[in-house]
Amino acid sequence: MRTISLLVLSVMIAMIGCVKNGDGTDRTVLISKRFTSDSTYSFVCKGFPKEELTGPARMESAKRAALLNVYYYAQQIFDDTVAPDRDGRVEKYETGDDYATVYYEIRKQGLRRRLR
Repeated sequence: MRTISLLVLSVMIAMIGCVKNGDGTDRTVLISKRFTSDSTYSFVCKGFPKEELTGPARMESAKRAALLNVYYYAQQIFDDTVAPDRDGRVEKYETGDDYATVYYEIRKQGLRRRLR
């Protein structure tokens, strides 16, 4: 069941990962990804809110979208022994006018050996 839900989530994020904004500009979600040590990998991803939301719910939607983007890219990089939700943590969130940025680290012993 978990595998199916992760697969559906991955497909959804892949479809909306880089979409056109109303003014024709790209909305790039992956800002950076890199190993900081053999057992630590860092991501910086953006997330954009659902259009129909307003107020605090709009920014929380953007934060959630940024976190889901991290999960998607982590699944593309690492094998199934790495679970981004359990092996990682949010370092910080930053919010802009219409987006949120998440700084996320995955830490696991021997992480470099777990690449796809």
